[in-house]
Amino acid sequence: MKKIEKFCVCFLSFIIVLSYILVLPVNAAGEYSDYLDSVMNMVLERYYRDVTREKLLEGALKGIFGGLDDYTVFYDMEEAESFFTSMEGNYQGIGVEIMQTSEGALITRVFDNSPAESAGLLPDDIIVTVNGQDVKGLSTQDIANLIKGEKGTIVEIGVIRGSSDEIIYFSVERNVVNLSPVEWKIYDDVMYIKLESFSSNSAHYFGQALKEADSRGIKKLVLDLRNNPGGEVSQAVNIAKFLVSKGIITTLDFKSEEYQDVVYRSHLEKPKYVTAVLVNGNTASASEILAGAIQDSGDGFLVGTKTFGKGVFQNVYPILNPEAYEKYKSLCGESIVDGYEWMNKYNIRVMQSDIIGWVKITTGHYLTRNGRMIDGVGLIPDFAVEDYSLIEGIDINSIKELGSDRTIELNGVGNDVYSCEKILKIKGYDIDTPDNILDAKTSDALKKYQADKGIKVTGVLDGTTKNKLNEDLNNLRFTIDKPLAKAIELLKLLN
Repeated sequence: MKKIEKFCVCFLSFIIVLSYILVLPVNAAGEYSDYLDSVMNMVLERYYRDVTREKLLEGALKGIFGGLDDYTVFYDMEEAESFFTSMEGNYQGIGVEIMQTSEGALITRVFDNSPAESAGLLPDDIIVTVNGQDVKGLSTQDIANLIKGEKGTIVEIGVIRGSSDEIIYFSVERNVVNLSPVEWKIYDDVMYIKLESFSSNSAHYFGQALKEADSRGIKKLVLDLRNNPGGEVSQAVNIAKFLVSKGIITTLDFKSEEYQDVVYRSHLEKPKYVTAVLVNGNTASASEILAGAIQDSGDGFLVGTKTFGKGVFQNVYPILNPEAYEKYKSLCGESIVDGYEWMNKYNIRVMQSDIIGWVKITTGHYLTRNGRMIDGVGLIPDFAVEDYSLIEGIDINSIKELGSDRTIELNGVGNDVYSCEKILKIKGYDIDTPDNILDAKTSDALKKYQADKGIKVTGVLDGTTKNKLNEDLNNLRFTIDKPLAKAIELLKLLN
């Protein structure tokens, strides 16, 4: 019922917007507000539920901006906060990734330099209590919501570690946790770098990966931009400055004459690296800016399938509420709803209380170094290779190498069990849906695997078995992920 009510409010608001956009003549600008006010009054008087003018106005703004293109959207204040948090690449919490188990939540990852790491939490710990509350039976999201909180506050985490039934308690002070969108690994003389998105810290973490490459004397890179939807243009540009020789990286061409077009350039005489870029149909936006710069410069090449073709960019602006709009209009005599414009033109400090929401609006298109406009077209790879498919519903590149030193026995849990089960299932062993529990069926499959490998048959996940599984994981990755295999093959042909 709540969804229906929300739809009704949004639909009425959209009708309001549509009415005054399509019915009134252009020269009737002075009458728009009266007309809109009259329609709102009708809704407030006749609609059977209570609804505020602000809620109707938010719906009207969503209707105006939402009807423009797929990328333009109006965010209310709550939605805007979520959007900005996602772009910043950080959140306030303790810095763990978790997976649901029957006992609570298994810690699958502890982020570097996080409060969780400082407090002593470890991967494979099982969270069973949060602030004294038993979390058994709660969803992963519910447990995460209990753990998250404002910087400087304390959360008490109770965990079970290893085979012990004793609960160990940790008092962890929440802080800002930076999430790295970069993962890397080494294949002989090639560094593979997976870039998930372009958040505000992407270039920093990319630079850290390159420092590791430099320390090992690596000059060949595979940059995986598959399924990367984009993000901040500035981050794509800053990464391009590591990889692209002197010249244009991209040009941002604004529609409005109020804005000067922006040309981003690299100043490298010669890059240190040759880069093979993996792309597919979900490589979009800022990813295409980076991939296009590498392709046009000749400092690398693209491998995979045609990219998405999002050659337009957006800017984000704060929108004044009606009260603030009237207040500043009476001060300066200008009809401006963009809070940034008030700040830039009149040096007026717009307060958060002045803002009804934020709009992300398409303001122009970008060009590649060679002047290509790829919106709706995409980038064509230099080497066309069909993207890999899921095997038994499993993404080969989602499997982490087994790394824990401890042996996991029957009914034990851990990240390594999850990876083990995925590998065995892909190889055709009889495994239920992979989870993190080494149950009897997984143990039986392990015994068959160990026998096939000629190692001691125990049905437990010991060091020798983990090493064999990691060898198979690498072999499977190159067998299944043909674009990756092709990229490395091409790089190895270079001197």
